[in-house]
Amino acid sequence: MFSLKPLSAAILIVLSAQAMAANSISNQTQDGTENIADVLQIQASASTTTQNQTGTGNDVAAKQQLASSTIEQTQNGDYNASYAEQIDDNNSTISVTQEGSFNSAHASQSIGGGGNEAVQEQNGSGNNSLVYQEWQSDSKGTTQQLGDNNEANIEQLEDGGARNSALVIQTGNGNYGTTEHLNHQDGQIEIRQTGDNNYAYSDQRYGGGSKSNVNQNGDGHGVEVWQEGQTNSQSTINQYGVANETGIDQSFGENNTALVGQSGDSNAVYADQYEANQAKLSIYQDGTSNLHYTYQTGDNQTLNVSSVGQDNKVYASNWKGPQFGGQFGSNQTANITQSGTGNTANFTQKDSGHVLNLNQSMDGNTATVVQADTNNELWFDQNGTDNILIADQRGISNLAQGTTAGTRNKVDLDQSGGDNQAYTTQLYGEDNTITITQTDNLNLAFVTQGGNNNSATINQSGNSQYSNVQQTGDGNKANVVQQ
Repeated sequence: MFSLKPLSAAILIVLSAQAMAANSISNQTQDGTENIADVLQIQASASTTTQNQTGTGNDVAAKQQLASSTIEQTQNGDYNASYAEQIDDNNSTISVTQEGSFNSAHASQSIGGGGNEAVQEQNGSGNNSLVYQEWQSDSKGTTQQLGDNNEANIEQLEDGGARNSALVIQTGNGNYGTTEHLNHQDGQIEIRQTGDNNYAYSDQRYGGGSKSNVNQNGDGHGVEVWQEGQTNSQSTINQYGVANETGIDQSFGENNTALVGQSGDSNAVYADQYEANQAKLSIYQDGTSNLHYTYQTGDNQTLNVSSVGQDNKVYASNWKGPQFGGQFGSNQTANITQSGTGNTANFTQKDSGHVLNLNQSMDGNTATVVQADTNNELWFDQNGTDNILIADQRGISNLAQGTTAGTRNKVDLDQSGGDNQAYTTQLYGEDNTITITQTDNLNLAFVTQGGNNNSATINQSGNSQYSNVQQTGDGNKANVVQQ
């Protein structure tokens, strides 16, 4: 970009070089086709560059170094390109405005003390914007695009930097915005997209106190948020529309919080909090055919999932698959609420001190729960028809409770270890089945069923076991084996 090109009849070159000036000013205006303008300002304490181009296929570039400077670039037309660079500057500003189609803009700010800002605005279709900031403090990068098929990229590489901010605003169809914070402190990223088929990418690593906010409104959006090695990070994602998808990774950190809200049809959430402590993940889905995969390992983590609509699914994953993953570590808590038709919940908790609260309402809900090791608790409530719950608990002092109301519900509990307890109640319905298996000693089981054709089977092995079966209705069958 920053080199002179041979003259031709169709090219006008304007070169302005100002060095070692206290207050240098450069103003350039070009009107036509395939014009080129380059400006270089060095060690000018308050240098200013203003470049205006109107036409097609124009090229403009400006570079400032060792100053508190301002670069303003304006292009109106098609196929124009702009480049702006500031090195070792403090409290400097780059402002780029492009109107037309297929324009390209690149702003770079590196080294410097702090307070630098780069703002790029594009209006049209097929525009490209890039903001690059490195070794900066309190730097800001803002890109705003209006039109179709726009692309925005903000990179803040902050070896030793602090309190950085990045913002991408896009309105139109087919836009996608990317932001990156690496080796940063107190960085904040905001991406806002309105339109169809938008995609947003946010990456924050190796820092602390970072925030990432993504808001999408339209159809077919996709979001990726990466926060690794973070402390006290927050990520908030809001999606409205149809077929939205969110992937978020908060691993190897502490006290991180992720909040995902989806409203519409066919939404999906993929969330990981791996080797993290005291992390919290909250997911709210409203619509039909929503899907959620989650995987948490560490200590003192909390998962909140709420699905409202039809055919919603909640799977524990590492990675994907209804039989994989879940919560691993100690003192994990999962709260799963499903309301609608045909919901499915499959969850695994392993190690010690886990608590699972499961609430399913309406028709056709299915839950499969596996809890392993010690001191795990399961609380469940199924209300509707054709519900099925299968729970597997291993270890010591496990607890399972539940109430099921509806038709053709099934509860299957398997507890192994000591001091296990199981309570189930199904009132009222048809063809309900409860099967409880307890092994070792001090186990306790209660079964209550109201309805028709219910069956209860309790198998206890060990010492000091107790079972109580109560069935009200027609055709009930109870089979209790104690050894």
